[in-house]
Amino acid sequence: MALHSLYGATVAVVAFGLVTVEPAYAQRRDGNLLPQNQSGQVTAVGCLVKGNAVRGGQADKYVLARPKKGPVESVPEATCTAETGADALTLDNPEKASLKDSMLGRWVEITGRLESETSSNPDNLRELDVLSSRMVPVVAPRTAAATSPARQTPPPQAAESRSTPAPAATTAPAAPPAATRQLPKTASQLPAIGLAGLLSLAAGLILRSFRLRQRG
Repeated sequence: MALHSLYGATVAVVAFGLVTVEPAYAQRRDGNLLPQNQSGQVTAVGCLVKGNAVRGGQADKYVLARPKKGPVESVPEATCTAETGADALTLDNPEKASLKDSMLGRWVEITGRLESETSSNPDNLRELDVLSSRMVPVVAPRTAAATSPARQTPPPQAAESRSTPAPAATTAPAAPPAATRQLPKTASQLPAIGLAGLLSLAAGLILRSFRLRQRG
């Protein structure tokens, strides 16, 4: 009976320890660079801000907000911000890497020694002893128009052949209507003139003989 009681008490203590330790581990705000009970050299990339921009930071110190494991080749935007409850690391000895206020609000890559942390207070930020730093290059993402393949243009000769219309087929001129055709001149007009003269002379003679009859 005593063994059962001892076993139950041991299980309860272990379970209680897991319950109390797990929330503290879940509240880590160091970007999971190293386990809290370990220290070592790391390369971290984050947003450089003043300590008063994040919860638990000291106003007179630089803080690396939103830290993650580096190195990285580039970032998509030049500027950055940090929310009050964002993950952060307190930067010690920033003068070793020539950190200055003109770099605030920019993405920075820092190499240094990350100190271990035994406190379970979520507002207690881990300290990163700075050794070197560099500004992370900014490379804007390419737009869809830039990534789409260029439209291929046809060769100049092909384009010219498409735009130039084919010459129309030549046809023989239509023959004029029969009414408008001119007959060839095969005879002279003199016989017609002579005939008209004879008719006039005959008419004159007939008229003279008629008058003479009326007088007689």
